[in-house]
Amino acid sequence: MKKNTIFQLLIFSTIFLSIFLFYYNFFYKKNYQKQIKTEIINEVTPDNFKEDTETNKSVILNLEYKSSDAFGNEYILKANSAEIQPDNEENLKLIDVRAVIYLKDKTPINISSDFAFHNKNSFDTNFFSQVEVKHDEFDIESENLDLLYASNLVSLYNIKKAVYGESSLKVDKINFDILTKDLSMNMYKNNERINILYK
Repeated sequence: MKKNTIFQLLIFSTIFLSIFLFYYNFFYKKNYQKQIKTEIINEVTPDNFKEDTETNKSVILNLEYKSSDAFGNEYILKANSAEIQPDNEENLKLIDVRAVIYLKDKTPINISSDFAFHNKNSFDTNFFSQVEVKHDEFDIESENLDLLYASNLVSLYNIKKAVYGESSLKVDKINFDILTKDLSMNMYKNNERINILYK
């Protein structure tokens, strides 16, 4: 083969790869976000809806949401009660919260917390106060966990305890990208290190 032909094939391959990466980064991830659908499992009725005239808040009892995406993953969110914020009706303050994430062909991830803020439009949920995550052999306790659909990110921070089987992990923050499956672990202070302790 001539050098010109090899050079042209190399240029063509580079252009093709660039187009593919551009499509994946800017269009594929956006299509994933658009294909999320959600539904309220239990309807709001006079039996489970209350208005507090003193605080000007509305309260829904036994709220349950279910979301699913095009890949077959499901997210179920339950709360004993939900306060509708008078200044922002998109956001609900959930009390005594439980969530289950069913990833296709994986075991479920169970999340519980005392409170959470849930955005009805973006489906983002910010769990806080006594957050517990259980999945297979993982058992994590923290003060905060953010499920951010728009950025396909799960962020767990202010971690108090992280155990996997017989090992424990000392880390302040864990980020997980839902699409790429990338995982990053960080400490808040630069001079501190992540520690893995084996029992």
